[in-house]
Amino acid sequence: MGVEISSVGTTAVLVAQMRALESARTDRLFTDELAHELVTAAAMGIENVTLEQVEGQRVYVSVSVRTHYLDAWCSQLLSPNAIRQVVILGAGLDTRAIRLNWLDDGLSVFEIDRSDVTELKAQVLGIDPDARWRGLATDLATESWSAELHGAGFDPTAPTLFIAEGLFMYLDDVVSTDIIAQIEKLSAPGSHLLGVHFGRGALIDAETQAMSAAIGKNGYGFESVIDTTPDKWLGDSWDVLSATSIAQYAPTVGRKIPYDEDAIGAEVTWMFAASLSAAKSQTSSDGSPRA
Repeated sequence: MGVEISSVGTTAVLVAQMRALESARTDRLFTDELAHELVTAAAMGIENVTLEQVEGQRVYVSVSVRTHYLDAWCSQLLSPNAIRQVVILGAGLDTRAIRLNWLDDGLSVFEIDRSDVTELKAQVLGIDPDARWRGLATDLATESWSAELHGAGFDPTAPTLFIAEGLFMYLDDVVSTDIIAQIEKLSAPGSHLLGVHFGRGALIDAETQAMSAAIGKNGYGFESVIDTTPDKWLGDSWDVLSATSIAQYAPTVGRKIPYDEDAIGAEVTWMFAASLSAAKSQTSSDGSPRA
């Protein structure tokens, strides 16, 4: 396809292959028929990874479980039609805009990631950027991303669903805190945030630390965790509707994570859903009362 994939983009392709393998199961937790197309187009050999090679391994199970959790919350939050705008931060090769029929249903979708990732997705899926889908190639570690979002047609007066599935663990605490602050400023009343982030258990678990060291050789690695709980980490501007770890949620959908979180003594990976608090909804981005 003429797109050179970076080391960060390679992670996106690997995650997409996990979704493709899950989708081929008879007991699948979701269906992502586009994932295989994206992985094949990347032509990195990752498409040759089989279910037999990864079944039961933590990366595969974690991706499947977190995708199910977020899909369920997306359906719950978007079904009343009160939210008509979605922003996916660090979108990777996420295909929810198509596979969950968001574009067909008239939602506006903004996806932010590196240029190689957004270009690959646009080329393979053939999404018309004028059809309420915007792929923004910008750096979330800088404050410019919110201005670029506005420039792409984002409506700050409309309730928005923000999704950050595989982002925060790759950023340090300062950058993560700044992104949450930017999301708050962009959020109109009725806005929600879905997220996945490492918990304190990731600092204790030896395999997580080994994974971090391995990917760190590619120039990036795991940089931060939620050291407390999602509600404390997000702060008073958000009301947490759900907070559970991947290990806690997995058995409810018939899967088992290959580590003992009780033995570790803390959550390894949090998943959460939060809404903009009523108090925050009464003020504008500069702190003044909303009209």
